[in-house]
Amino acid sequence: MMHQFNQTMTYLESVLHTEVDMNRVPQLSGYSYSMFSRLFSILSDMTLAEYLRKRRLSEATNDLRETSDKIIDIALKYGYDSVDSFSAAFKKFHGRTPSEVRNRKPSKIFPKVQLSMKITGGKNMNISIQQKPAFAVAGILLENVNNSKCPAAWDRLYKAHSFETLEALGGGQSYGVCSDIAVGEKMNYMAGYQVTDKEKGHALNLSILDIAEAEYAIIPVKGAIPASLHQAWKYVLEVFFPETGYRHSGAPDFEVYAEGDMHSPDYEMEIWVPVVK
Repeated sequence: MMHQFNQTMTYLESVLHTEVDMNRVPQLSGYSYSMFSRLFSILSDMTLAEYLRKRRLSEATNDLRETSDKIIDIALKYGYDSVDSFSAAFKKFHGRTPSEVRNRKPSKIFPKVQLSMKITGGKNMNISIQQKPAFAVAGILLENVNNSKCPAAWDRLYKAHSFETLEALGGGQSYGVCSDIAVGEKMNYMAGYQVTDKEKGHALNLSILDIAEAEYAIIPVKGAIPASLHQAWKYVLEVFFPETGYRHSGAPDFEVYAEGDMHSPDYEMEIWVPVVK
């Protein structure tokens, strides 16, 4: 996995001056561009779009200092359609205008990265592989949102319905469902409960998501949310995937919540990651 990530990053570095070929990323990484973007953001604590933007603005300083190219030409080279838009982004990042940097004022350097997986080998999170039958979730669905917007789905769900009503849909288990990852690290997110009688869900004006039978890595999570979720995902990407040969299948993945105080350091839950070898 580390080799695949790094060769993908090498390719992205080679196209800072042009558009990314969305078909090339799956060939190199084994993931769609959207899924690769999501995994990159988990590993690096920044979005792939943010990383590429910073790399372009960093590389632009070389053009300003080492060539006599017009600023408009440099702006177009790095994907900006005007001097104004390029200058605004450049100044926000470097704290200087392009003209000031061309005149040898200081600027930032944002180096390219190669991901270094922390394959530690003896660490054990008691991950198990389980085949889960098909089931359905009823809840509030937010489409094409960033991670930061996901809590709003839970706020809307609990504002509209009581715990007792939602638990009565069937089984009482609550899920955060991440699906349909889109370009730009956006995704669909559902806050919901397992439903056995879909008519009840429809009667509550809830969206219904049918989940196909699939194989999952069941990852135990302990600690305050959301920090513990982020650390669990990093373990999956840095240790579990490289050591076992599994990878994310691209199907929906789940935050499987339990009762208790989610802000407590002793809170326990699970994430279910759909996997293939």
